Amino acid sequence: MANDAPLTVIERVLTVEGMHCAACAAAVEARLRRQPGVIEAAVNFTADSAVLRWESATTSFVRLQRVVARLGYRLCDPDANAEADDDIDPVRRSLQWRLAVAIFFGMWSMMPSLLIYLAPLGLVEPGVTWPLAIAAGVLATPVILYSGSHFYRVGWRTLRAGAPGLDTLIGTAVMAASLVSIWHLLHGSADVYFDAAVMLITFQLLARLIDSGVRRRASAIIRGYLSLTPEEVKIWQGGGWRPMATGQVTVGQRLRLQAGEELALDGRVVAGTGEMDLSPLSGETAPRPVGQNDRLEAGCRLLTGDLELCVTAGVGARRLDAIARSVRALLSRKSAMQHLADRLARWLLPLIFVAATLAVGLGIAQGQPLDQLVVDGLAVLIIACPCALSLAIPLVVVLGHARLVTLGILFRDPAALEAAAATEVVVFDKTGTLTTGTPSLASVEPAGTISSMALTQLAVDALHGVAHPIAKGLEASAFSSPDADQGRREVHPGAGVTWYRGATLTLAGRRGWLCERGVAVPACEDNGMVLHLARDGRYLGRLLFRETLRPEAPATVRRLQADGYPIYLLSGDTPQACGEVAATLGIPPERVLTGHSPEQKSDFVTALERRSGVAFIGDGVNDGLALAGARLGIAVGAATTTASQAAAVTLPDGLTRIPDTLRLARRARRLMRGNLGWAIGYNTLAIPLAVAGWIAPVIAAVAMTLSSLCVLANSLRIRKGHPPPDG
Repeated sequence: MANDAPLTVIERVLTVEGMHCAACAAAVEARLRRQPGVIEAAVNFTADSAVLRWESATTSFVRLQRVVARLGYRLCDPDANAEADDDIDPVRRSLQWRLAVAIFFGMWSMMPSLLIYLAPLGLVEPGVTWPLAIAAGVLATPVILYSGSHFYRVGWRTLRAGAPGLDTLIGTAVMAASLVSIWHLLHGSADVYFDAAVMLITFQLLARLIDSGVRRRASAIIRGYLSLTPEEVKIWQGGGWRPMATGQVTVGQRLRLQAGEELALDGRVVAGTGEMDLSPLSGETAPRPVGQNDRLEAGCRLLTGDLELCVTAGVGARRLDAIARSVRALLSRKSAMQHLADRLARWLLPLIFVAATLAVGLGIAQGQPLDQLVVDGLAVLIIACPCALSLAIPLVVVLGHARLVTLGILFRDPAALEAAAATEVVVFDKTGTLTTGTPSLASVEPAGTISSMALTQLAVDALHGVAHPIAKGLEASAFSSPDADQGRREVHPGAGVTWYRGATLTLAGRRGWLCERGVAVPACEDNGMVLHLARDGRYLGRLLFRETLRPEAPATVRRLQADGYPIYLLSGDTPQACGEVAATLGIPPERVLTGHSPEQKSDFVTALERRSGVAFIGDGVNDGLALAGARLGIAVGAATTTASQAAAVTLPDGLTRIPDTLRLARRARRLMRGNLGWAIGYNTLAIPLAVAGWIAPVIAAVAMTLSSLCVLANSLRIRKGHPPPDG
């Protein structure tokens, strides 16, 4: 009987442990793609992740885990891998040790090799070349056996997986160079190629070390999101409030949240009132009053009040967890430049082996001896080894890093340079990015005979010591008077403050709350940025606040507009708050989008990118998803740790460097393309010459090194000059 069960497709973002390089990722990806039932598999070395889609009726997660385990790696759920990033430091330390050994012993090995090269010029007696060759081999042994061991191991794994990569080629070339050299030494010849093996290993270790520098990104972002919430909460249990680990709380349990605490779990308010700071997830400037039946999400902070909540989502099912998983998936994407380099490598590697085989075949046809056949094949492997290709992109980042840091621009990975160069539209978050996040006093409207100065002083004194954004904004306008410490205050969450001083009662808060207390307040819009005051039942007036623009914001926006970039304002705040900021900065109303959640921000950026390259600039937790999902995410100023880790570029000095960032990135992209073009052109010219037998292994090693040095010299250009005015 046929199986009529509906087809279920599972899509998951998973962690791959144990990868040391991009070749490891290629091997895992190739093996997974060949498994029955797997629809899609994309493995990213930088993010240590795999995006998989498979048919549940054909295969299972456990089976895929076994497939990956046979390659020597581990496929696991990222939620169960919170500490996996701790393993990266040992990997980097191992690479550093291997590179140090390669440089130290390789340097000494190159000295006798150089003397052997000078022998035909009469600078070295022929009788000492064989001892010099022995010395070169002895000094190269630690490099070949220790520093190069990773390439042999990974090369064998990738070959066994049917996805041979650079490691397979490097391992083959190093072993061939070593064996031919040993064969020549045993027969009394000084024609050795240990220097070629040492250079291959050293250059590739440098490339691996560069790659490992950006591997922490996805794991650090996940931990950054989860660290927003406390590890322990108060749960009603056994007739009292008792502490419990956040991960042990289940849906339906009741938890208590007090003023100043952050919410660790999603929940519904069942008792109490308060004011919540929702800016971490929504970007709203003004605190939101909350009460019974309101639904709140982990990551928000209670400013005032005391709440009891019924947990609606535990750890792993919270909205914060969903955002973190989405960020990991977004960071697992490969850039266009990375895809190009991968395709070039996949096309080049089989061609190199075919060319080496052809060189050996031509030698056989010419009746050459066995050792000469091996030498001809070795020359092809060495001269065609794509060191320049593997270093083309990382070197632009690493060698330009010092130059960029001096300008206050920190690129986190090569894809950032490429994406910045392709930027056509700039999208700004508002709260904390274009504004300071603390409101400033816009105007004072007294009622009756009280003066503006007296009304302002009364507001400052009434809110003295109160933890509220408006209170912080008032601190910049005036100092509290000595009378502010007298009497007592009662904070009414989401409403206002009562200040009892002797027989005088001062009310400071929202219009509706004052009306409930019997004060006649003129009608006006109350958007949370207006403070009304009354004393002993008599209305005294109001203070209007607005968000404080960062001093550099207007000039930065003008520079970007002058460079031809359309500017968008994308925020979770209200239309009124966003409209005022946009009008001040000259952003057209049709490019102002308000009330957007983190997911909606990311969706908008993704939709916009279908037409144009987008740079998204933000600074908060609620921007993390858009920063990671944008082609170019830029975290500015005192951005949260999570935002900085999700962004591809960090600008600690604020908004000022955004135009320079885009200009420098265009230069970097030109250098990357130049490097790739040189690598392709070099191999196009060198491989036919080597196949024809016109290039000896020694010359091949020199040519391969010169090719890498050309890439190095071209990359160094990013450190000179100023950002070009025309990009």
